[in-house]
Amino acid sequence: MDTLSRQREALLALGELAARLAHEINNPASAAARAVDALEESTDVLGTSLASLARHEVTAEQFIGLDGLRRELVGATGPADPLALADRETALQEWLDRRGIKDGWQLAPQLATVGATVEWCERVAGVLDESAIGPGLEWAAATLSAQALLAEMKESTTRISRLLDSVKSYTQVDRASLQLVDVTEGLESTLVVLGHKLGPEIAVEREFGAAGQRIEASPGELNQVWTNLIDNALDAMDGRGTLRVATRVDADELVVEIADTGPGFPPEVLARAFEPFYTTKEIGRGTGLGLDIARRIVEDRHHGRIAIDSRPGATVVSVRLPRPAAGSEPTVQG
Repeated sequence: MDTLSRQREALLALGELAARLAHEINNPASAAARAVDALEESTDVLGTSLASLARHEVTAEQFIGLDGLRRELVGATGPADPLALADRETALQEWLDRRGIKDGWQLAPQLATVGATVEWCERVAGVLDESAIGPGLEWAAATLSAQALLAEMKESTTRISRLLDSVKSYTQVDRASLQLVDVTEGLESTLVVLGHKLGPEIAVEREFGAAGQRIEASPGELNQVWTNLIDNALDAMDGRGTLRVATRVDADELVVEIADTGPGFPPEVLARAFEPFYTTKEIGRGTGLGLDIARRIVEDRHHGRIAIDSRPGATVVSVRLPRPAAGSEPTVQG
């Protein structure tokens, strides 16, 4: 029954992890989709405003002047404060209405968002003929919006790519079971996979040594260990505290430390921490990988050591793994 219970817990944890990863990917994917829709509108406005400028026979010199003013706002944004942004929109709409520009109530928010001010609009009016001011402002706002939307799409798709790379690194797709691996890469991938548990009140401190991070190991198995230890540390802090992930070289060993500022292990729990099937978590919480299995992976599979030093406000789990001898080659198992 204990084995079945642990298997059920593992499946529940795997389902939760998959759902969380889907959520992490869905956020930037949704942002990219919204940006694409908005970009379609901006390109429509670009076409109509350019056609309108042509009908008003804007000269090359005037268009160059308008484009120069547009370039001044590249990378700019409106006020971050919603009230200040609303005030700017109102001021811009009043200016547009005084100029008799059609649909000023639609154009004003666009101008405010891209960082335009009444003073900037006055300078545009000084470059263009009266009849071309409206189309000129529409073209400038649409161009700046399109650039901002493209930047947003790039950021979102880059985020998706990084998440997928981290998941691939974490799962070790198409990787041999035993090879030289960079431990810090596995730790970073694990932090990404568990990113949904890193709330705003969790500080992450990385203290990675500069050298000696590559060891002969099964990367997939080690990532299971890092997942278990980091997940335990985050659960112990209950959404608030500092997680420290550190690596260092100690003679012929690589030492990995996962530390948290939680309440620590009670003595009776610490005494049983590495017992098979022992857990203090409810069904459905945790990774389904007990510390006993983590110990087996570290000690039996990788000939290392694992230990816990725990006191209130400072729990450190240390994993010591043997480093390869200088000049040695990994023995890769298919």
